[in-house]
Amino acid sequence: MTPQTFGPNKTRLLSLSFFAFVAVAAAVVWVLMRPYGAAYFFPVHFLVGLGGPFLIYALGANRVSFWIGIALTAVALFLLNGWGHTLGGAAPRGIDWSQIFAGIVGLALAFGVHRLYINARPKHGATPRM
Repeated sequence: MTPQTFGPNKTRLLSLSFFAFVAVAAAVVWVLMRPYGAAYFFPVHFLVGLGGPFLIYALGANRVSFWIGIALTAVALFLLNGWGHTLGGAAPRGIDWSQIFAGIVGLALAFGVHRLYINARPKHGATPRM
């Protein structure tokens, strides 16, 4: 079992809250960018990459579940970029490198947020008696 800085319930709450915040932001950006065409959806790919891993992280509340979330989000971004044009124009036909790069940056920042969360405060130990 991996050591945690917060209890599992607090980890789940913070992860779900972060995911919900990013999901709402992605939905707002999606609605605002949709009239301009699928070529401008790279901010949505960034936000999916940033928030997606935290949905799975909230289920397990450990590092393994975070890495599973990273992998599943990367697969979802690959599928969205490759076949998003069949989903009502969620992505342009063909490979769009700006969306791929935005997804990679989102995943990297998700890893950074996770590292900040893990190192937010020192590990709990025995309380010294006075």
